Amino acid sequence: MIEKAVFLLREVHTSGEETVHALERYFPGSAYEDRLRCTHEAGDIVHRGRPPVERVPSEVADARYFAAAHERHAFGD
Repeated sequence: MIEKAVFLLREVHTSGEETVHALERYFPGSAYEDRLRCTHEAGDIVHRGRPPVERVPSEVADARYFAAAHERHAFGD
């Protein structure tokens, strides 16, 4: 959510308030407080010129690990 807020603030040039409301459309069901916190953190990143937080892909995103993760967490078919 922070990465999306950084994009909205940096690239789309939305205001903080607009960003909070836009995040609701991207992340339905998210709490207002969470969207507000992410917007503030994104604002810090944008205004201090820091790069956005790097995403780390989940193990299940890689087919080699999907079956093992599936089994480890006891997901059934």
